[in-house]
Amino acid sequence: MELDPYGAAGLQPIIEHVERISPNAATPRSLNVEPHITLAVYDGLDPEPLARALDHFSADMRAPSVKLSSIGLFPGPASVLFAAPVVSAELLALHREFHEAAASAGAACWPYYLPGNWVPHVTLGEQLSPEEVGAAIGGAIGLWQPVAAGLHRISLVRFHPIDLLWHRQLPG
Repeated sequence: MELDPYGAAGLQPIIEHVERISPNAATPRSLNVEPHITLAVYDGLDPEPLARALDHFSADMRAPSVKLSSIGLFPGPASVLFAAPVVSAELLALHREFHEAAASAGAACWPYYLPGNWVPHVTLGEQLSPEEVGAAIGGAIGLWQPVAAGLHRISLVRFHPIDLLWHRQLPG
């Protein structure tokens, strides 16, 4: 689910900082995608059944609002720096309802994205080396401002490279 342009713009200074620290980092800008919150990731998915499920799931949906209130890190040899939304009952319900609707597509979701395991986040930079993480976080702390955003578009993409398979603009 993509952040609206205003919300996405609020994250650009940090994304640009990450790109200066790590020219090889994967950022929304370098991947040519909008900052977003991922609801699920699948391997070997037939996109047609999921696109039908998404069409039904989002038919009457209005753009949910989120407040990105903090930054975080998924540590490791290729760390991920992210903005974290306030985890509201609305956001958790949206995620759970998505998975209920997507179950009809018959594909296995990555365990990290299942209800009860999911850490909602907006990736600012990934594939950061251990040496780059400190500088990325240090700069992000100095640039950080909370961001209020609407999740104005729901999309189904295949990656890498990014291939938009289905999307719906959500009314505000």
